[in-house]
Amino acid sequence: MGFWKQPKPTFLRRALFQIHLWTGVIIGIYIVLISITGSAVVFRRDLLQSKLGNIPAKEVAADAKRLSDAQLREAVLRQYPGYTITKIVVSRRRLAPNEVTLTKDGDVLQQRFNPYTGADMGDAHPQSVAVMEWFVDLHDNLLTGETGRKVNAIGGALLCLLCLTGVFIWWRACGPWYKGFYFNPRSSWKRINFDLHSALGFWSIAILFLWGLTGIYFAFPDPFIKAVDYFEPPERFASARQGDAFIAWLVRMHFGRYGGMGVRITYVVIGILPAVMFVTGAVMWWNRVLRRWVAETKASRARAAFPVRTAAEQVE
Repeated sequence: MGFWKQPKPTFLRRALFQIHLWTGVIIGIYIVLISITGSAVVFRRDLLQSKLGNIPAKEVAADAKRLSDAQLREAVLRQYPGYTITKIVVSRRRLAPNEVTLTKDGDVLQQRFNPYTGADMGDAHPQSVAVMEWFVDLHDNLLTGETGRKVNAIGGALLCLLCLTGVFIWWRACGPWYKGFYFNPRSSWKRINFDLHSALGFWSIAILFLWGLTGIYFAFPDPFIKAVDYFEPPERFASARQGDAFIAWLVRMHFGRYGGMGVRITYVVIGILPAVMFVTGAVMWWNRVLRRWVAETKASRARAAFPVRTAAEQVE
């Protein structure tokens, strides 16, 4: 009948199922980590707003230029005369202030400054902000800088692979395909587990694929930019390009920067779904593979420890 009419017995579906299964096994714990930390950092801007005052990007034009190191130092020392600047940390994030460490007569200050105006934005390390920034670094870089960001790109690519293979596995052809949209609470717990995994995967696949794709972009933006340049050469498009707008849209969608508190709460809920899907997938793996393997291993060890004696051996 073929895959599209009767997918279950086909080699293609079996192969895609194995790819989906083992990809999930390999990056399952990683996905749980990223999804939980991603849900936590959704409220980062709200916390910075409440603890550290105005966000710099809201105070300046979109095309504003950051202060040079010399200009920033001059602005800081005007506000803290007599102090010595011992360290400046320039954030890569457009919305984040720069951090400056100052000393004077044994007194050490760590302050945040607007990277565009040099205005003092207060204490650099309130405890709540420090915890949030740790979560941000864990989510973005796995606490290992550029190396972690590249690992995230690999994780994003594997997440995209999970999504694509999941679509084919979800497909039910001419059967009751609509049952893939929900689960029946009156079914057996194994069936509920399977249907819950399938339904959650269907309803969240678009945003999960987008998160995986943007995870690749954050580590390796050049291929995306080159693709835009190829289809919309800069010399032919003096004004805004559709490709640039699309990339900006992807970034906004990744962080949920297009709405109010309702959007952020929705992102928290969606961000937890990969963890739920990992648990439901792990339960299916246990029921289908691991439990049988454990039983066979125990039986094999039992036979080795207590070999069956033949009739002749029993007589002797």
